[in-house]
Order: sequence, then C-alpha cells, then structure tokens
Amino acid sequence: MAGMDMRDLQGSMDPYYAAGLQHMKEQKYKQEMSKAGDMILGMQEAVVDKELQALEGLDEDDFEKLREVRKRKMIAKQKKTQKNVLNGHGRYMELSDQKEFFEACRVSEQVVIHFYRPSTLRCQIVDRHLETLAAGHLETRFLKINAEKCPFLVEKLRIIMLPTILCVKNGKTEHSIIGFDELGGDDEFPTSVLALVLSSYDVLKYDKDTFLEENNIDQDELEADAEGGVNKIDMRRGPAIREGVNDAAAAIEDSDSDAEYYEGLDEIGH
Repeated sequence: MAGMDMRDLQGSMDPYYAAGLQHMKEQKYKQEMSKAGDMILGMQEAVVDKELQALEGLDEDDFEKLREVRKRKMIAKQKKTQKNVLNGHGRYMELSDQKEFFEACRVSEQVVIHFYRPSTLRCQIVDRHLETLAAGHLETRFLKINAEKCPFLVEKLRIIMLPTILCVKNGKTEHSIIGFDELGGDDEFPTSVLALVLSSYDVLKYDKDTFLEENNIDQDELEADAEGGVNKIDMRRGPAIREGVNDAAAAIEDSDSDAEYYEGLDEIGH
C-alpha cells in the first residue's frame, strides 16, 4: 500500500513496539516536568537569596529597631486582649435590654449577637456553638438577647426569623445570619462551619484555607452546601410562631423582597 509508514506497520504488528513507544513518551514527559520543577525551585531560591541579602545589609541598630517594632506590636496586642476581657470578651453573655446592646456595640470592635427565644430548639443549638467560640476568640464579643423582650431592636434591625445571628463591626451591622441556610441547612453543623461563616463577614479570625484542607472540601462544594434548606421561625406570624418554615413558603407569604431584609441595615444608634 502506497504511503504507509513502515514504523506504523511495525507497531500494528508488534505490541512490544507500541509499549516501548508509550514508555518513551512517559520518560519525555517526566523530563519536562523535572525541568519545570527546577525552574520553579530556582525562582524560589532567587527570592530567598534576595531576602537574605537584605538581612545581611542590616547592622545591629537595624536589628534593634526591628526588635522594638515587634515588641511594641506584642505589647499593643496584649493590652487590647486585656481590654477585651474587661469588656466581657471570652464569655457568652446575655443582654437584658437595648441600652446594654448599644453599649456593647460601642465598646467592642467586633460583636456577634444571637437574637433568640428560650423555647426554640434551634436557638439552643446556636447557644452551644457560640459558647464554644466565645472561649477561644477573645477578639470578638459574643452575646445573646431575647427577641421577645426587645421589640424595638427587632423592628429596627428587621429580625424576621429565629434564630438570627447579627454581625456587628465598628458599630455597624455587617450581616445577619438568618436560620441555618448559610450553615448548611442542617441542625448538625459543626462549630467550625459557624466560625468560617462569621470570619467571612470579618467579625472573627479563622483560617479558611485550613478549614477547607482539614475537611477535604473545596470552595465550590462549601458554597453548594450553604444553599441547602433551613428550618427556622418566622417572627412575622405574630404570637403563634411556628417552626419548619421553608424558603418557598416564606416567599409566597411575604410580598416584600428578601433583599430588603438582608441588606442595607441601618448603622446602629449611638
């Protein structure tokens, strides 16, 4: 047959030839990957060398200045921690009225406030998680307030469902976590999930990358989980508040846009 490559013909007749060809391709690929790895390593070494050269150019006075800067930062951090503890950080506490609410938001930079009702099971779930977080995150103050005893705040902040976790930073509301939608839509979410969500609104220090790595999940999977259903309480129903309201039912009953309740919350009063 005209135009046929004899090597192709040999390959079709000899399976060992095809295997050898595949081996050669694999070896070439490994060599190329090795070269790429050497290039990356060389670039990293160049960065390290540059940093070392910068350090070598420092004299004793420069190192002393660096030590002083670090020392001042450590002292400032320690003082801030002590101040936070004096202001109630480290404990999960209940507010008795709106005056205490405004005062807490004034003296602490980061505040997480749980609007709850004692008889609501899912509020008790939130209590357990927030109590755990309060002990380990002194940078944030964790509080709770009975929604039935503070109608002014409920109306002002548009607390429409329980449980609601209000995130406050520098005296302004950043976000409201309503029900368990953002926590996976399930009662059995771990405390680390709540910590991750709170950190996304900059009211808690938590390493997101570490969370994803330890739980062997990626960002897309995490966001997909947050879209799940939720069991929560609709406060717009009046005295006979019921559990188990899903998003679809709430949307049918409420003619207002959901965005109205999630966004544009007013700055907390002074």
